[in-house]
Amino acid sequence: MKDRAYESASSEAEVCCIIGQAVVELSDEHQPVNKSTLSLKLLAMADRDRDDDRVLLYWIARKAINQPHQLNNGVSGWR
Repeated sequence: MKDRAYESASSEAEVCCIIGQAVVELSDEHQPVNKSTLSLKLLAMADRDRDDDRVLLYWIARKAINQPHQLNNGVSGWR
């Protein structure tokens, strides 16, 4: 059980970093930062990544941006 909680907390931190990275990239490109552009940027980032686990995190990040109320139900809500 501890391993699962650690994995979920770790995934949550990674998702937050991915969202932050997307925001920085949009800012560097002088693009507006909103749900739409952020979602598209995350899709583009996922498309460039070859690591299946990271791609899953991009999709979780997109869900967090588009449906935050569904992911605020605790650690178990992340997957």
